[in-house]
Amino acid sequence: MENLEKFIRENRADFDTRVPSLNVWANLDQHLDRQRPSARLVWMKRLRVAAAVLVLLTAGGVGGAYLTNSNKTVGSLADVSPEHAEMERYFSTQVEEKLAKLASYKQDGIVKADIQELDEAYEQLKKELENAPDGAEEKIIQAMVETYQTKINILEQVLEKVENVNPTTINKSENEVSL
Repeated sequence: MENLEKFIRENRADFDTRVPSLNVWANLDQHLDRQRPSARLVWMKRLRVAAAVLVLLTAGGVGGAYLTNSNKTVGSLADVSPEHAEMERYFSTQVEEKLAKLASYKQDGIVKADIQELDEAYEQLKKELENAPDGAEEKIIQAMVETYQTKINILEQVLEKVENVNPTTINKSENEVSL
């Protein structure tokens, strides 16, 4: 290495002023054209490209799955928040009590179709809530609450009419409670 440095220092002026002839460049160019990259280098390049594509596809798939499923597993109002869970329990209890009271009058068949229709609407709202875009959840939750309120209103109206038409038919358990 020291000999090369010494040679360069001694001949520095020649390196700066002399230019190789065009024949030298032509020979170099022909020599480079004849050399093809080895098959191993070609395969290595292809393998790198394939690996990069595989990494990008995997990252895209994982990212897409994460973004589409980010906390969107909502089965009911209870899955949204604790406040909504309490509200759903309250409404469910009210509906069950009113259905039981109506059944004691043997009049529960009157509203069966309406309640079933409202249950189907509620199930549809649950599906919409799972796929709702950000910001639209509150409207869907409000519609779910209104579905419960509608059920309760229907049951109360039917109970009121049944009690007005047939006030003497009272469940034994209600007599015991009122004593």
